[in-house]
Amino acid sequence: MYYEVAVVFTEEIQTKSGIREKKVTKNYLVECYAVTAAEAKISEYLSKSQFAWEVKAVKQSKILDVIGE
Repeated sequence: MYYEVAVVFTEEIQTKSGIREKKVTKNYLVECYAVTAAEAKISEYLSKSQFAWEVKAVKQSKILDVIGE
């Protein structure tokens, strides 16, 4: 099964008036057997991210398979 995980990153942007925080949502496709496993895999994957982040949503994907080479 595949799960779509939406992660919100908080990035700091330098502006003329100082530093401003910007929230950016990025989506990841994770192959695993359950929602909790998908969240755990994302946590491990992003553990060394330079930006603060949080999981916004996890849902089962309608994608059946990923076909490679």
